[in-house]
Amino acid sequence: MSREGLARQWQWVCLAVSFLTRLPVPIPGEVNAQALGRCHRWFSLVGASIGLGLALVYWGLEQVLPFSIAVFMTLLLSLWLTGALHEDGLADCMDGLGGGRTVAQRLAIMKDSRVGSYGVLALIASLIGRWLLLSALAQQEAGLVMMALVTAHALSRGLAAFMMGVLPYLRCDADSKVHALTGHHRASDFAWLAGIAALVAVLSAGAASGSVLLLVTALSGWLLYRWLKHQLGGVTGDTLGAVQQITEMFLYLVLVMMHA
Repeated sequence: MSREGLARQWQWVCLAVSFLTRLPVPIPGEVNAQALGRCHRWFSLVGASIGLGLALVYWGLEQVLPFSIAVFMTLLLSLWLTGALHEDGLADCMDGLGGGRTVAQRLAIMKDSRVGSYGVLALIASLIGRWLLLSALAQQEAGLVMMALVTAHALSRGLAAFMMGVLPYLRCDADSKVHALTGHHRASDFAWLAGIAALVAVLSAGAASGSVLLLVTALSGWLLYRWLKHQLGGVTGDTLGAVQQITEMFLYLVLVMMHA
C-alpha cells in the first residue's frame, strides 16, 4: 500500500475513534464524504481497542478491589469513554418501538430528547445485566472478564457497522452524525469489518470459543435485522446503539453459559 493509502486508512481509523469515543483524537488531512462514509470499516478494531483498555483497567482494579466493584467501576469508565453513545441509543430506540404504533410515531419518539419509561427500563436492564454477567465471569477467573470485554466490544460494534450497510438509513437530517457514515459502502469495507472481528475473537477467546462467539454475533445480527426491518424498515443511529448493547449482553450471557 502506498504512503497516501496508509495516510487515508489512518485518517479513517481516527474518524472511527472520534465517532465511537470521546477521546480528543486529531483528524489528519481533509475530511470528505468518502472518508466519513468508509471509516466504519475500522469499527471492529476500535471496539477491540476500547475493550482492551477496559480489560486492563479491570485487571488493575481487581488487584485492590472485590471483583464486583471492579466490574462496576469498569462499566462506569466505559460510559465515560464512549459518552454513553450506545446506551443513549438503546434508551431512545426502546422508547420509540415501545411507545409508537406506526413507523412515523416511532421515529418521532426516538428523536425526542426526553427519556420515557421504556428507555429507563432498558438502561437499567443493560447496566445491571452487564454487571451481573461480567461479575459471574469474574467469579470464575479474571481473565474471562478481560477476554469478554475485548471480544464483545469488537464484535458488537462491528455488527452495528454492518447493519448500516444492510438496512436503509431512515433519517436524512443535516445534524445526524450517523447519516454521514452511511454512504460509500463497499464490499471491501465489510470484509475488513468481518475479518478484524474474526481475528479478534479467535486471538482473544481461542479458536473454539471464538467461533462460537462469531456464530452468536451472526445470530444476534439476523434476529435484530428481522426485528428492525419489521418495526421500522431500516435503521437510525438509535437503533444501531441498541444493536451494540443487545449484542454485547448476548455475548456475555453465552460466555457465562459456556463457563458456568
